[in-house]
Amino acid sequence: MIKKEAGQRGITLVALVITIIIMLILAGVTLNITLGENGLFQMARNGVGAYKEAAGKEDLALQQGSEEIANVLESLKPPVTIDGGEVADNIKEYQGKYVDIGLDTNGNDDVDDWELFYAENDRIFLIAADYVPTDTLEKNWRVIGSGTKLDGGGFKKHATYSYNVYWPSAPTSFFEELADLSLVKHTGYDLNDNKGKTNSNAVSQLLDTVAWSGIKEAASADKQDCIDFVIGGPTLEMWCAAWNEAVEGDTKGFVTIDPDPQTDGTGYKVKHGTTSSTYLYMNGTTSSLTADQRSELENTYKTFFPHTGTSAWNNCYGYWLASPSAVYSNSLMFVNFNGSVDNYDYNYSYYGVRPVVCLTSGVQLAETFEGSNIYNISK
Repeated sequence: MIKKEAGQRGITLVALVITIIIMLILAGVTLNITLGENGLFQMARNGVGAYKEAAGKEDLALQQGSEEIANVLESLKPPVTIDGGEVADNIKEYQGKYVDIGLDTNGNDDVDDWELFYAENDRIFLIAADYVPTDTLEKNWRVIGSGTKLDGGGFKKHATYSYNVYWPSAPTSFFEELADLSLVKHTGYDLNDNKGKTNSNAVSQLLDTVAWSGIKEAASADKQDCIDFVIGGPTLEMWCAAWNEAVEGDTKGFVTIDPDPQTDGTGYKVKHGTTSSTYLYMNGTTSSLTADQRSELENTYKTFFPHTGTSAWNNCYGYWLASPSAVYSNSLMFVNFNGSVDNYDYNYSYYGVRPVVCLTSGVQLAETFEGSNIYNISK
């Protein structure tokens, strides 16, 4: 029998219960700290989520930074340039794209006023994207108006309508400073051999490079060296050559021009296939186009049309071509708003001009930015 020594005490039941309660409380606190809503495990989970989120943001930032660096490096690359030979070989691809020569034709913009029209060997030709207002011809470029060369030869602006220029009386002067006629493809009719004809005199005004030099002088100073000469409009041969390139493989088109002499004048007729005529519509027939046919041609081949509207557009029905008609000795060829290439008297006052700019040999074109369809020029 075990005897209890004096001074020894046993654990009472109460103390044991209290101890157990304290241990349970401590265990509960520990479990709450570890597993509770804001416990260590949850905090660990939150930390893992926050880390993943931060890592994702960092990856996104790195990706964006890499893209920005790539864009900067891309912008530092010299732009891809094309020359006249490239344009001539792929004219259908480039026709109608805008070329910025720093020359505003209508007071609205100086970028989209000139379209790429044609290329001959390494020479690129631009055409005004629309009729040029007579006020611009007179005040800005000094082509018509009091005391200017063309005005002295009979070339006038209409007093009322904004775009119309004409010869109110028979032109008596033949201007000698003509553009290179082989370059502008005016080779089927010899202007110099026909100086006595009034329609030849009128055409010489459109082809006189001195009279239209104010257009070159009005271009940006840094781009004037890129311009060789300017004329008052394309020749019929140039227009047909550009059109044939535009509609290559299409049933539309003017296969040739026909410089056959007729009763009282020598000049041009248009020909589609074997059919020769004094006029043709752009679908290759002499039948009037329906509104839908004209709209289709206008949208597909906008570079060749006059202003995309109706004949009521300031009463300007079309634009003159720098070629005489074979029909009458006082008629020139022109392009009508209705989609026909036709002829009319030079004293008919409802036609405007779309000047043509010939760029110098060796000029390069470069897109202002990728996919813009707007090109800068440089030498």
